[in-house]
Amino acid sequence: MKKLILSLFVFLSCSANAQQGGITLNYRDAELKSFIEDVAIETRKTFIIDPLVAGKVNLISSEPITGNALYETMLSVLKVNGMAAVPSANGVIKITKGELASTGAGLSSNNITGDQLVTRVFSIRYVDPVMVFNALKPYVAASGNVYGREGLPVVIVTDTADNLVRISNVVANIDVDQAEVRTLNLKHTSPVEMAEITKELTAQFGYNGDNRSLIQAIPVKGSRSLILKGMPEVLDQYVPIISDIDNNNASRGDMRLIRLRYAKTENILPVLQQLVNAIQNENGESTGGQANSDITIAEYTGTNSLVINAAPEIQQRLAEVIEQLDIPRDQVLVEAIVVEVSENASKELGLQYVLAGGDSSNIPFTVANYSNSAPNILAATGAIVVEDDGDNNSNSASQILKAAAVDSFLGLDGFAAGAAGRFSDGGVFGVILNALATDTDSNILSTPSVMALDNETASFLAGQEIPITTGETLGAANSNPFRTVERKNVGIQLEIKPQINDGNEIRLEIRQEVSSISGPVSAISTELVTNKREIQTTVRVTDGDVVVLGGLIEQNERISVDKIPLLGDIPVLGRAFRSEGKTRESKNLMIFLRPTIVRNSSEMADVTGQKFQYMRDRQIISGSDLSLDDLMENVLSSKDRD
Repeated sequence: MKKLILSLFVFLSCSANAQQGGITLNYRDAELKSFIEDVAIETRKTFIIDPLVAGKVNLISSEPITGNALYETMLSVLKVNGMAAVPSANGVIKITKGELASTGAGLSSNNITGDQLVTRVFSIRYVDPVMVFNALKPYVAASGNVYGREGLPVVIVTDTADNLVRISNVVANIDVDQAEVRTLNLKHTSPVEMAEITKELTAQFGYNGDNRSLIQAIPVKGSRSLILKGMPEVLDQYVPIISDIDNNNASRGDMRLIRLRYAKTENILPVLQQLVNAIQNENGESTGGQANSDITIAEYTGTNSLVINAAPEIQQRLAEVIEQLDIPRDQVLVEAIVVEVSENASKELGLQYVLAGGDSSNIPFTVANYSNSAPNILAATGAIVVEDDGDNNSNSASQILKAAAVDSFLGLDGFAAGAAGRFSDGGVFGVILNALATDTDSNILSTPSVMALDNETASFLAGQEIPITTGETLGAANSNPFRTVERKNVGIQLEIKPQINDGNEIRLEIRQEVSSISGPVSAISTELVTNKREIQTTVRVTDGDVVVLGGLIEQNERISVDKIPLLGDIPVLGRAFRSEGKTRESKNLMIFLRPTIVRNSSEMADVTGQKFQYMRDRQIISGSDLSLDDLMENVLSSKDRD
């Protein structure tokens, strides 16, 4: 009853002072929950009180306290009682014990001060995070928490906002780069080789039980130096060991084997031979014409290795050159697009006739025959005139003329109409009208692509090999004939040699050829005519950009007329004495190219995946039963085979 009267007195006192712009606090042995309820009424905040919250409040203020100051005062009271307030996202404040509140504290921000429990993440750059973790433990309050582990370069601290300010100053004083940088001049060992030795040495043995690599080794190839960075005590322990390794290499044997990783021995060996000649000339001049060492370099292609027989210092000089030459080369994927749109139109119109009288006729022999027309009027007339004597011999005149007439009809294109007959006196007459109109449209789209190493030539061919007669010989009386034939490539050919320059620029030496078979030279010839478009040039293009190599826009119109002189020039009637042919040919050809630099296996996988997915999509569209996935699993993936 006494406590209830005291709380009521305090509440009435606070309410009276609130009307004057604040409240004057006067709590003596009041319950903590009652104090929190008073603060909630004054600050208009919502609190969730854990059942475990308990304690006494003794608080006296000489001046009125506003709402924000009252909330900060409550946080201090909670801290004294081992409690803490944790704001939530919806604005509700949870009040619980300090050790439970640390798990729900929000991240620290610049506008949070006082005794509110917050969490801050400290990034550790120079020292061991475990060491910082152990150093911060005494500074964290009992209601707070600190977390850190090996391998994670951060330390997470949960504490009051005011205490985190002091903790951040402690972290700033601890996390300082105290490492030293030293330069070690090497005499008998390559800087790259010594850097690898240093890395393995510190990783295996560590320092004072720490198995991490505590020294950063940077090789300087030009000056044969090694830059070391680490803590002074670590450098003092390992620099003498590294120096001993370098000095011991002075007594290495005169024979040394270097296995190449990327380059080929036949490409490296000529360069080394030139260096050997220069070194021997240099040594010979310095000793009055007598070389102080014999240098021999041999290659073994079986393991792609070089064997050097020379003094240790000469071995070292040559090994440094090999290290700089034996590096992986980038690759270039070159994709070309060849587009050709052509239109061909031709028209032919001709009239052939023959008229001849018999033995007693006065009708003269007249004929109009044109070489560009089929069938042949003379061959057809000969088959009619010469009578069949009943002999089935294929070598008879009648059979030969009939075969010639049939062959002339085989060369017929378009429309032909004619008539023939005999006069009573044995004369003959015949007429043939032929007409032809041809329209041809074509759209050729080719997309050859090829992958090539930097500064290496690569070629691609998709087409046919056709026979081309290069010579023909007949013996006496046409005996022992023979013909020499050479095969030519016809199709899409792409030859490239890329060179990767600075700034992802590519210099390309290119030869692009597009060829096809046009047809025979004439109707009576077996020789072929080929169409050929070729571009050979050198261009510069940025990685991934599209460049046009060249193109052709061509339009040809050709009119051919075979006619009888004078008669063929007569208006209107002259059409009966001439044969006309008109041909119009239009071509539009463009060649585009895009090079892409492929530097590593990841980029290679991306390029391969894009092409593979494209082929899979084409299979789905065409409804093919062949599955690339099955081929990759059953044919190309041989690792799982027994």
